[in-house]
Amino acid sequence: MSAAHAPLEAPQQEHDLSLSRLIVVSNREPYEHRLVKDHLIWERTSGGLISALDPMMRRLGGTWIAWGSGKADRDVVDEEMVVEVPPDAPTYRLRRVWLENGEVKGGYQGYANQVLWPLCHLTLDRVAYRKAFWHAYQAMNARFADVVLGELAEKPGFVWVHDFHLALLPGLIKASLPNQPVAIFWHTPWPGPDAFRILPERRELLESLLAADLVMFQTESFLHCFLECAKEFLGTDVLSDEHHIDYKGHRTRLVVRPISINYQSWAERAQSPQVTRAMDVLRNLHIFQPTVRIGLGVDRLDYTKGLLKRLWAIDAFFQQYPQYRGHFTFIQIAVPTRGDVEAYRSYRELIRETVNEINMRYGTISHPGSPQASRWRPIEFREGRIGMDTLAAYYRMADLALVSSVYDGMNLVAKEYVASQFEEKGVLLVSHLAGAAEELTDALVINPYDPEGVADSIRQALEMPFGERRERMRRMRAYLEAHDIRAWADDCLRDAGILPQQDSPSFE
Repeated sequence: MSAAHAPLEAPQQEHDLSLSRLIVVSNREPYEHRLVKDHLIWERTSGGLISALDPMMRRLGGTWIAWGSGKADRDVVDEEMVVEVPPDAPTYRLRRVWLENGEVKGGYQGYANQVLWPLCHLTLDRVAYRKAFWHAYQAMNARFADVVLGELAEKPGFVWVHDFHLALLPGLIKASLPNQPVAIFWHTPWPGPDAFRILPERRELLESLLAADLVMFQTESFLHCFLECAKEFLGTDVLSDEHHIDYKGHRTRLVVRPISINYQSWAERAQSPQVTRAMDVLRNLHIFQPTVRIGLGVDRLDYTKGLLKRLWAIDAFFQQYPQYRGHFTFIQIAVPTRGDVEAYRSYRELIRETVNEINMRYGTISHPGSPQASRWRPIEFREGRIGMDTLAAYYRMADLALVSSVYDGMNLVAKEYVASQFEEKGVLLVSHLAGAAEELTDALVINPYDPEGVADSIRQALEMPFGERRERMRRMRAYLEAHDIRAWADDCLRDAGILPQQDSPSFE
């Protein structure tokens, strides 16, 4: 909007955002219960969302509403479907939502994971739209809305919704309670109008999000894409500061709050004796010679992470720089995900095949058949989940870490690697299409669609003088220490009016 245009006058809103009780709503639950050999066990679930919000909820209390599944999850709740968590020292309520099979398959696996996920990550050829998916997605969101409204009927609170699974929830809540304060954090990227226009329900999603009082994004570029979509498909009026939208008499504030990690936890873990011991175990496991330099990738087996393009870049690296054959190994930690979706199963097989092809092309075995036989493989592929100490050991060992996402809301692996590099010897390479690139400006920024260019950046990282490596890593670590998950949570809560501006609680 031109600076000559006067800002629109804010519509009057009757509700007060400074409600102290917090109600978090997400698809995934922070704690799950399982039966193992007839014994009930519980564990905290993984992922950046849980790591970010669970400490905050333990500090502030409130209610977390999320999808529950399995007999054990049902066995432990009361008549209101509530269980106190964490189970060993309860500080807040987990209220579970039960979804029908059709809502899971059509709404979660279908519309959320096969339509919205690839759309938001600009992998449009993977969008598998079905009208039945949309209907199931509506039903899934309506079921969440019923639970949220039931919670609010018991006691008022501020509703904070998370991510693309629940895009219809703000609109559903506001339809019943127009003055109820609602915020939503959009963790994934937001596509521009040219991509978003392929979605038949683009108007319904935009109108629901604009029913919220506050919409949070990871980066300025994603916020800008949302603004452009709102103008293109709704004809909305955008204020001159471009951080508010007025639509049908309601004002929605837009903010950028890049999510982060628990910096102190990762930094301390990396220096622990158990991680040092884990490094020795891993060197023996991978039969590394002391002179071998190590690269690292840690990703879910998701096509948005650019694993295939990363493998092409590693292939190009050994083609362009044969002097590194036998002297550089790339370790890829691949965590299975969404195995119930065919696109993910076929992608996993393609990754396995490509790893084998590259290892066959360049790998060596000296003195075959000898007890002292040594072997070198360009890629060490480790598929499966690993523990936190093992992951920290990999982060410490790696001379470089490579993030090659084709589009990514943030990518917390980049931040975890930096936090773990207390020796300040490693180099981070990060895709310019990942949100982390906008914050970690001392990383080497790569284009995942340019394998030869990525290969050149790998060589640059390996040959970078120690002084430059140390200064780059030192600056990134200082930034993350100041902008950790505690700071992120504080900022979000202040945006919502839950915390006064001067408050800064410590989320242990």
